[in-house]
Amino acid sequence: MKNITRTLLALSCALALSACNKQESPSETEADVNAAQAEATADTAEAATDAMATAAEGTQDVAEAAADATAEAVDDNAKAQYDVAITKADGDLKVAKEKCDALASAEQSACNASADAAYEAAKAAAVAARDAAKATADEIKK
Repeated sequence: MKNITRTLLALSCALALSACNKQESPSETEADVNAAQAEATADTAEAATDAMATAAEGTQDVAEAAADATAEAVDDNAKAQYDVAITKADGDLKVAKEKCDALASAEQSACNASADAAYEAAKAAAVAARDAAKATADEIKK
């Protein structure tokens, strides 16, 4: 009984192994090759589409970053120019007031009023220039 079991086991193993390496017919091989080529072509096309989408996103990201950087530079420049204009207006007001002090008492009031008016006009111009530059920066961001 042991010999029969061993023989049947060996025979079944031999049959199983011989079935694994069965050669396909040419038509089966051609069908498998065509299917593999079609799958490879589809996978390649999908990868190419994904790559183009990624490249487009990268280009968009670069454009947005450049616009943001430009807008920030315009805004920073506007703030700096505003600071310069206000500092100049403050200095001009001090100088004008000192000059007014050298005038006769009757003329000082009108001189100081003129100096104050020039100061307010300079401040208004600085604010207008700053706000215009900020509006430009906001447009760049859009």
